[in-house]
Parts: sequence; C-alpha cells; structure tokens
Amino acid sequence: MPESLDTDATVEAAPAAESKRNPLRRVGCLLLLTLWFLLLLTPCGLFYLAANGEIRLDHADIPAPHSHPLLLVTLLSNADYRGLQITRSSIVSAIDGAAVCIETAVSYLLWSTSGGDQNVKYCDCYSRADAEAAWALTGTHSSACE
Repeated sequence: MPESLDTDATVEAAPAAESKRNPLRRVGCLLLLTLWFLLLLTPCGLFYLAANGEIRLDHADIPAPHSHPLLLVTLLSNADYRGLQITRSSIVSAIDGAAVCIETAVSYLLWSTSGGDQNVKYCDCYSRADAEAAWALTGTHSSACE
C-alpha cells in the first residue's frame, strides 16, 4: 500500500510543475507569432505599394507635413532608377512652439541604377511669432541638423 501512495504523489506533482512555466516562454511565443503574422502580411503591403505607388505615415503637427513625412516608402520605376525610396523625418529641436528644426533622411534601395550613392540628409528650420501664426521657413541645411 505505501508504494501506491508514492506513485500518486509523483503523479500529482507533475501537473504542478507544468503550471509553473517560465513567463519568458510565453513572451517568446507571442513575439514569434507576431513576427509570423507580419511576414504573412508582407504581400498585402507590397500589393498596396504596387497599386498606389507609395505608403505614407505623416507627423501630427509639424510645419509642411507633406514635405516631412514620418515614413514614406515610394516605388521608383523610371528609365534611370528602379527600386524603393525611403524617406524618414524627425523633429530634432523645438523651442516652445516658436521654432522647430526637422531632419529628413532619404535613402534608396535600388535594384537598377545608372548612378552611385544618392542617399541624402537635410535639415529644415521653421519659426513663427506666436502659436496662431503660420510657420515660416528660416533655413535649409544640406546636412544633418546640428
């Protein structure tokens, strides 16, 4: 009879050990599932890019938001260049809503080109008199913002 009690105790201990799984395993599974879902959605994004020519995410409240997108992926397909143009911009400095400098980086992922490296960064600075006034471009620098 004591032998059966020992086997029952080990059988009941096994489910308790299984319920104490490492939470990192669950996070890892969730991360892998998310990456797999994004991989499955990639063809949808490529079809959208082919149909519309661009994928654009804009900033909320900056001067000239169309000129300074948060992220812009454009499909290039002309005689000299074929590939993707990736434009990113970020606010580098802002002074109490009166002045702001926005750095924009344009990168190219080309599979057919007739030239060399075309990647560029530039900085546009804007100012305004008060919160209701329109933004005015005060300067453009052909390099990264300082």
